[in-house]
Amino acid sequence: MIVSELILEYYFKYDHSLKKLKKTEEFVLDFEKYIDLLEETLCSLGNVQTKKINYGAQIILTGTGKKVTLNVYNGKKGISLVWGGGDDELQARAAKLVQEIPLHNKKSEGVSGARGNNVSQNKMENRGEIHFSSSQARLLLADEPGFPGVWMGSDESGKGDYFGPLVVAAVCLDQKGGDGLLHAGVKDCKAMSDSKVLELAEVIEKSALAYSVLIMKPHVYNMRYEQIQGQGGSLNVLLALGHIAALKQAWKKYPRCSWALVDQFAKNESIPEGVRAFAPDMQVFQRPRAEEDIAVAAASVLARASFLREIEELGKTAGIGRIPKGGGEAATNAARRLMQKQGEEALGHYVKLHFANTKKL
Repeated sequence: MIVSELILEYYFKYDHSLKKLKKTEEFVLDFEKYIDLLEETLCSLGNVQTKKINYGAQIILTGTGKKVTLNVYNGKKGISLVWGGGDDELQARAAKLVQEIPLHNKKSEGVSGARGNNVSQNKMENRGEIHFSSSQARLLLADEPGFPGVWMGSDESGKGDYFGPLVVAAVCLDQKGGDGLLHAGVKDCKAMSDSKVLELAEVIEKSALAYSVLIMKPHVYNMRYEQIQGQGGSLNVLLALGHIAALKQAWKKYPRCSWALVDQFAKNESIPEGVRAFAPDMQVFQRPRAEEDIAVAAASVLARASFLREIEELGKTAGIGRIPKGGGEAATNAARRLMQKQGEEALGHYVKLHFANTKKL
Protein backbone atom coordinates (compact mmCIF):
# COMPACT_ATOMS: atom_id res chain seq x y z
CA MET A 1 0.00 0.00 0.00
CA ILE A 2 1.45 3.35 -1.05
CA VAL A 3 0.11 6.62 0.26
CA SER A 4 1.12 9.54 -1.93
CA GLU A 5 4.58 10.82 -1.10
CA LEU A 6 3.20 14.32 -1.63
CA ILE A 7 1.07 13.86 1.49
CA LEU A 8 4.13 12.81 3.45
CA GLU A 9 6.17 15.76 2.22
CA TYR A 10 3.44 18.08 3.49
CA TYR A 11 3.89 16.74 7.01
CA PHE A 12 7.67 16.90 6.97
CA LYS A 13 9.59 20.11 7.49
CA TYR A 14 13.12 20.76 6.29
CA ASP A 15 16.05 21.47 8.56
CA HIS A 16 19.44 22.18 6.98
CA SER A 17 20.90 24.25 9.83
CA LEU A 18 23.55 22.39 11.83
CA LYS A 19 25.67 23.83 14.57
CA LYS A 20 29.42 23.97 13.97
CA LEU A 21 31.32 22.24 16.75
CA LYS A 22 35.03 22.36 17.50
CA LYS A 23 37.03 19.35 16.33
CA THR A 24 38.07 16.90 19.03
CA GLU A 25 40.86 14.37 19.21
CA GLU A 26 40.28 10.75 18.29
CA PHE A 27 40.52 9.38 21.83
CA VAL A 28 37.69 11.64 23.03
CA LEU A 29 35.22 9.32 21.27
CA ASP A 30 35.41 6.79 24.09
CA PHE A 31 34.99 9.43 26.81
CA GLU A 32 32.06 11.11 25.13
CA LYS A 33 30.38 7.78 24.52
CA TYR A 34 30.87 6.91 28.18
CA ILE A 35 29.28 10.22 29.23
CA ASP A 36 26.32 9.43 26.96
CA LEU A 37 25.95 6.03 28.61
CA LEU A 38 26.12 7.59 32.08
CA GLU A 39 23.42 10.10 31.17
CA GLU A 40 21.16 7.46 29.65
CA THR A 41 21.58 5.20 32.68
CA LEU A 42 21.07 7.83 35.38
CA CYS A 43 17.97 9.23 33.65
CA SER A 44 16.07 6.27 35.14
CA LEU A 45 16.55 7.79 38.61
CA GLY A 46 15.50 11.37 37.89
CA ASN A 47 16.44 14.54 36.06
CA VAL A 48 19.95 14.58 34.58
CA GLN A 49 21.92 17.63 33.55
CA THR A 50 25.52 17.68 32.34
CA LYS A 51 27.97 20.54 32.24
CA LYS A 52 31.61 20.82 31.29
CA ILE A 53 34.25 21.13 33.96
CA ASN A 54 38.03 21.23 33.77
CA TYR A 55 39.32 17.93 32.37
CA GLY A 56 35.89 16.35 32.18
CA ALA A 57 32.17 16.68 32.83
CA GLN A 58 29.86 16.98 35.82
CA ILE A 59 26.57 15.09 35.87
CA ILE A 60 23.89 16.48 38.21
CA LEU A 61 21.18 14.00 39.21
CA THR A 62 18.04 15.20 41.01
CA GLY A 63 15.09 13.06 42.06
CA THR A 64 12.26 13.58 44.57
CA GLY A 65 13.97 16.57 46.10
CA LYS A 66 17.33 14.80 46.39
CA LYS A 67 20.52 15.66 44.54
CA VAL A 68 23.91 14.08 43.86
CA THR A 69 26.72 15.01 41.51
CA LEU A 70 29.18 12.88 39.61
CA ASN A 71 32.39 14.44 38.33
CA VAL A 72 33.90 12.41 35.49
CA TYR A 73 37.53 13.24 34.75
CA ASN A 74 39.44 12.18 31.64
CA GLY A 75 43.07 12.37 32.70
CA LYS A 76 46.35 10.88 31.61
CA LYS A 77 45.77 7.84 33.83
CA GLY A 78 42.29 7.21 32.46
CA ILE A 79 38.78 8.00 33.59
CA SER A 80 38.07 8.68 37.26
CA LEU A 81 34.76 9.25 39.03
CA VAL A 82 34.16 11.54 42.01
CA TRP A 83 30.77 11.51 43.72
CA GLY A 84 29.34 14.46 45.60
CA GLY A 85 26.05 15.59 47.13
CA GLY A 86 24.29 14.90 50.39
CA ASP A 87 21.92 12.01 49.75
CA ASP A 88 23.50 8.64 50.51
CA GLU A 89 20.54 6.56 49.26
CA LEU A 90 20.32 8.23 45.84
CA GLN A 91 24.09 8.12 45.46
CA ALA A 92 24.20 4.43 46.32
CA ARG A 93 21.51 3.62 43.75
CA ALA A 94 23.27 5.73 41.12
CA ALA A 95 26.69 4.22 41.87
CA LYS A 96 25.29 0.71 41.52
CA LEU A 97 23.94 1.53 38.06
CA VAL A 98 27.19 3.21 37.03
CA GLN A 99 29.24 0.18 38.01
CA GLU A 100 27.18 -1.94 35.62
CA ILE A 101 28.06 0.23 32.63
CA PRO A 102 30.62 -1.46 30.38
CA LEU A 103 33.68 0.65 29.73
CA HIS A 104 36.61 0.37 27.39
CA ASN A 105 38.94 3.33 27.74
CA LYS A 106 41.85 3.45 25.30
CA LYS A 107 43.97 5.33 27.81
CA SER A 108 43.55 3.14 30.87
CA GLU A 109 42.87 -0.37 32.01
CA GLY A 110 40.09 0.61 34.38
CA VAL A 111 38.05 3.31 36.05
CA SER A 112 38.87 4.75 39.43
CA GLY A 113 36.20 5.92 41.82
CA ALA A 114 36.29 8.29 44.78
CA ARG A 115 33.71 9.97 46.93
CA GLY A 116 33.85 13.60 47.96
CA ASN A 117 37.37 14.78 48.78
CA ASN A 118 38.68 11.34 49.61
CA VAL A 119 42.19 11.22 48.11
CA SER A 120 42.37 7.44 47.88
CA GLN A 121 40.82 6.08 44.68
CA ASN A 122 39.71 2.48 44.52
CA LYS A 123 40.05 0.69 41.21
CA MET A 124 36.81 -0.61 39.76
CA GLU A 125 36.76 -3.79 37.75
CA ASN A 126 36.06 -3.45 34.04
CA ARG A 127 32.60 -4.82 33.31
CA GLY A 128 33.17 -5.40 29.62
CA GLU A 129 33.91 -3.23 26.62
CA ILE A 130 32.13 -0.67 24.53
CA HIS A 131 32.54 -1.90 21.00
CA PHE A 132 32.91 0.83 18.39
CA SER A 133 32.65 -0.02 14.74
CA SER A 134 36.11 0.16 13.24
CA SER A 135 34.93 -0.82 9.77
CA GLN A 136 35.18 2.04 7.31
CA ALA A 137 32.39 2.94 4.95
CA ARG A 138 32.96 2.35 1.26
CA LEU A 139 31.36 2.73 -2.16
CA LEU A 140 29.07 -0.27 -1.88
CA LEU A 141 27.74 -0.03 -5.44
CA ALA A 142 31.09 0.58 -7.15
CA ASP A 143 31.37 -3.06 -8.23
CA GLU A 144 27.90 -3.15 -9.79
CA PRO A 145 27.92 -3.34 -13.63
CA GLY A 146 27.33 0.06 -15.18
CA PHE A 147 27.96 2.04 -11.98
CA PRO A 148 27.65 5.68 -13.15
CA GLY A 149 29.82 7.24 -10.44
CA VAL A 150 26.90 9.30 -9.05
CA TRP A 151 24.37 7.86 -6.63
CA MET A 152 22.10 8.62 -3.67
CA GLY A 153 21.69 6.96 -0.30
CA SER A 154 19.01 7.42 2.35
CA ASP A 155 18.67 6.55 6.02
CA GLU A 156 16.52 7.44 9.03
CA SER A 157 16.98 8.35 12.68
CA GLY A 158 14.59 8.28 15.64
CA LYS A 159 12.80 5.09 14.65
CA GLY A 160 13.66 3.40 17.94
CA ASP A 161 13.49 6.49 20.16
CA TYR A 162 10.38 7.03 22.29
CA PHE A 163 10.98 10.77 22.49
CA GLY A 164 11.52 12.95 19.47
CA PRO A 165 10.80 12.94 15.75
CA LEU A 166 11.36 10.54 12.91
CA VAL A 167 13.99 12.01 10.59
CA VAL A 168 14.83 10.74 7.10
CA ALA A 169 17.75 12.08 5.05
CA ALA A 170 19.12 11.47 1.57
CA VAL A 171 22.56 12.35 0.21
CA CYS A 172 23.69 12.43 -3.43
CA LEU A 173 27.42 11.98 -4.06
CA ASP A 174 29.91 11.50 -6.86
CA GLN A 175 33.02 9.41 -6.35
CA LYS A 176 35.19 12.42 -5.55
CA GLY A 177 32.78 13.56 -2.87
CA GLY A 178 32.46 10.03 -1.52
CA ASP A 179 36.24 9.67 -1.29
CA GLY A 180 36.43 13.01 0.51
CA LEU A 181 33.87 11.94 3.10
CA LEU A 182 35.68 8.65 3.61
CA HIS A 183 38.89 10.60 4.25
CA ALA A 184 37.01 12.88 6.69
CA GLY A 185 35.97 9.83 8.72
CA VAL A 186 32.28 9.68 7.84
CA LYS A 187 30.68 6.34 8.69
CA ASP A 188 27.45 4.99 10.15
CA CYS A 189 26.30 7.45 12.83
CA LYS A 190 25.86 4.62 15.35
CA ALA A 191 29.64 4.24 15.41
CA MET A 192 30.28 7.88 16.36
CA SER A 193 29.71 10.19 19.30
CA ASP A 194 26.97 12.83 19.12
CA SER A 195 29.48 15.68 18.88
CA LYS A 196 31.28 13.94 16.00
CA VAL A 197 27.97 13.48 14.21
CA LEU A 198 27.20 17.19 14.49
CA GLU A 199 30.72 18.11 13.37
CA LEU A 200 30.69 15.87 10.28
CA ALA A 201 27.17 16.89 9.24
CA GLU A 202 28.50 20.24 8.06
CA VAL A 203 31.29 18.53 6.12
CA ILE A 204 28.70 16.34 4.37
CA GLU A 205 26.56 19.32 3.41
CA LYS A 206 29.56 20.97 1.73
CA SER A 207 30.65 17.79 -0.08
CA ALA A 208 27.33 16.46 -1.35
CA LEU A 209 25.97 17.17 -4.82
CA ALA A 210 22.58 17.38 -3.13
CA TYR A 211 20.95 16.41 0.15
CA SER A 212 17.63 16.59 1.96
CA VAL A 213 16.61 16.26 5.60
CA LEU A 214 12.94 15.65 6.39
CA ILE A 215 11.60 15.84 9.94
CA MET A 216 8.30 14.47 11.23
CA LYS A 217 7.67 15.88 14.69
CA PRO A 218 5.98 13.65 17.30
CA HIS A 219 2.46 15.08 17.10
CA VAL A 220 2.42 14.72 13.29
CA TYR A 221 4.12 11.32 13.49
CA ASN A 222 1.37 10.10 15.84
CA MET A 223 -1.36 11.35 13.51
CA ARG A 224 0.20 9.78 10.42
CA TYR A 225 0.92 6.50 12.19
CA GLU A 226 -2.70 6.28 13.34
CA GLN A 227 -3.94 7.00 9.80
CA ILE A 228 -1.69 4.38 8.23
CA GLN A 229 -2.54 1.81 10.88
CA GLY A 230 -6.23 2.48 10.27
CA GLN A 231 -5.65 1.59 6.62
CA GLY A 232 -4.02 -1.71 7.58
CA GLY A 233 -0.45 -0.45 7.27
CA SER A 234 2.49 -0.55 9.66
CA LEU A 235 5.53 1.47 10.64
CA ASN A 236 7.32 0.13 7.56
CA VAL A 237 4.82 2.01 5.38
CA LEU A 238 5.65 5.27 7.15
CA LEU A 239 9.37 4.57 6.83
CA ALA A 240 9.03 3.78 3.12
CA LEU A 241 7.19 7.04 2.53
CA GLY A 242 9.91 8.92 4.37
CA HIS A 243 12.67 7.42 2.22
CA ILE A 244 10.73 8.12 -0.97
CA ALA A 245 10.15 11.75 0.02
CA ALA A 246 13.79 12.32 1.04
CA LEU A 247 15.13 10.74 -2.15
CA LYS A 248 12.73 12.80 -4.23
CA GLN A 249 13.84 16.09 -2.68
CA ALA A 250 17.54 15.26 -3.18
CA TRP A 251 16.87 14.10 -6.76
CA LYS A 252 15.08 17.36 -7.57
CA LYS A 253 18.28 19.20 -6.69
CA TYR A 254 20.42 16.88 -8.85
CA PRO A 255 18.16 15.12 -11.38
CA ARG A 256 21.09 13.62 -13.30
CA CYS A 257 21.42 11.03 -10.54
CA SER A 258 20.03 7.68 -11.70
CA TRP A 259 21.09 5.26 -8.93
CA ALA A 260 19.85 5.07 -5.32
CA LEU A 261 20.64 2.80 -2.38
CA VAL A 262 18.33 2.21 0.61
CA ASP A 263 18.78 0.04 3.68
CA GLN A 264 16.56 -3.02 3.36
CA PHE A 265 14.39 -2.76 6.49
CA ALA A 266 11.56 -4.75 4.88
CA LYS A 267 11.16 -6.94 1.82
CA ASN A 268 8.82 -5.02 -0.47
CA GLU A 269 8.81 -3.06 -3.68
CA SER A 270 7.12 0.05 -2.31
CA ILE A 271 10.29 2.17 -2.26
CA PRO A 272 11.45 1.32 -5.83
CA GLU A 273 7.92 1.89 -7.11
CA GLY A 274 7.61 5.17 -5.23
CA VAL A 275 10.97 6.43 -6.49
CA ARG A 276 10.26 5.50 -10.10
CA ALA A 277 7.03 7.48 -9.89
CA PHE A 278 9.12 10.68 -10.05
CA ALA A 279 12.31 9.27 -11.64
CA PRO A 280 11.34 6.47 -14.07
CA ASP A 281 14.95 5.63 -14.98
CA MET A 282 16.20 5.39 -11.41
CA GLN A 283 17.80 2.10 -10.40
CA VAL A 284 16.95 1.48 -6.75
CA PHE A 285 19.01 -0.99 -4.74
CA GLN A 286 17.95 -2.29 -1.33
CA ARG A 287 20.68 -3.93 0.73
CA PRO A 288 20.94 -5.16 4.34
CA ARG A 289 23.48 -3.06 6.27
CA ALA A 290 23.44 -0.45 3.52
CA GLU A 291 24.99 2.01 5.99
CA GLU A 292 28.32 0.45 4.95
CA ASP A 293 27.98 2.63 1.84
CA ILE A 294 29.35 6.15 2.21
CA ALA A 295 26.24 7.84 0.77
CA VAL A 296 23.92 5.97 3.15
CA ALA A 297 26.35 6.56 6.03
CA ALA A 298 26.35 10.28 5.20
CA ALA A 299 22.54 10.27 5.19
CA SER A 300 22.55 8.56 8.59
CA VAL A 301 24.78 11.34 9.94
CA LEU A 302 22.55 14.14 8.61
CA ALA A 303 19.43 12.41 9.97
CA ARG A 304 20.99 11.86 13.37
CA ALA A 305 22.31 15.42 13.61
CA SER A 306 18.84 16.83 13.02
CA PHE A 307 17.34 14.36 15.49
CA LEU A 308 19.83 15.48 18.16
CA ARG A 309 18.97 19.12 17.59
CA GLU A 310 15.25 18.40 17.78
CA ILE A 311 15.69 16.44 21.03
CA GLU A 312 17.61 19.35 22.50
CA GLU A 313 14.77 21.74 21.64
CA LEU A 314 12.17 19.35 23.06
CA GLY A 315 14.14 19.23 26.30
CA LYS A 316 13.91 22.99 26.64
CA THR A 317 10.11 23.02 26.29
CA ALA A 318 9.50 19.87 28.37
CA GLY A 319 11.15 21.32 31.45
CA ILE A 320 12.20 17.92 32.85
CA GLY A 321 15.95 18.09 32.33
CA ARG A 322 17.74 15.93 29.80
CA ILE A 323 15.49 13.86 27.55
CA PRO A 324 16.84 10.31 27.23
CA LYS A 325 17.29 8.64 23.89
CA GLY A 326 16.08 5.16 23.10
CA GLY A 327 13.01 3.41 24.39
CA GLY A 328 14.09 2.01 27.77
CA GLU A 329 13.12 2.62 31.36
CA ALA A 330 14.77 6.03 31.40
CA ALA A 331 12.48 7.19 28.58
CA THR A 332 9.39 5.87 30.38
CA ASN A 333 10.35 7.63 33.61
CA ALA A 334 11.01 10.86 31.75
CA ALA A 335 7.57 10.65 30.12
CA ARG A 336 6.03 10.08 33.55
CA ARG A 337 7.69 13.24 34.86
CA LEU A 338 6.50 15.09 31.77
CA MET A 339 2.89 14.03 32.40
CA GLN A 340 3.12 15.16 36.01
CA LYS A 341 4.44 18.53 34.90
CA GLN A 342 2.37 19.27 31.78
CA GLY A 343 -0.50 16.80 31.87
CA GLU A 344 -1.32 13.70 29.86
CA GLU A 345 -2.54 15.68 26.86
CA ALA A 346 0.97 17.05 26.28
CA LEU A 347 2.53 13.61 25.86
CA GLY A 348 1.72 13.28 22.16
CA HIS A 349 3.80 16.36 21.36
CA TYR A 350 6.95 14.72 22.72
CA VAL A 351 6.75 10.94 22.23
CA LYS A 352 5.70 8.28 19.75
CA LEU A 353 2.50 7.08 21.39
CA HIS A 354 2.38 3.58 19.87
CA PHE A 355 5.54 2.54 21.75
CA ALA A 356 5.13 0.07 24.62
CA ASN A 357 6.38 2.81 26.99
CA THR A 358 2.97 4.49 26.78
CA LYS A 359 1.21 1.40 28.11
CA LYS A 360 3.59 1.33 31.06
CA LEU A 361 2.43 4.80 32.02
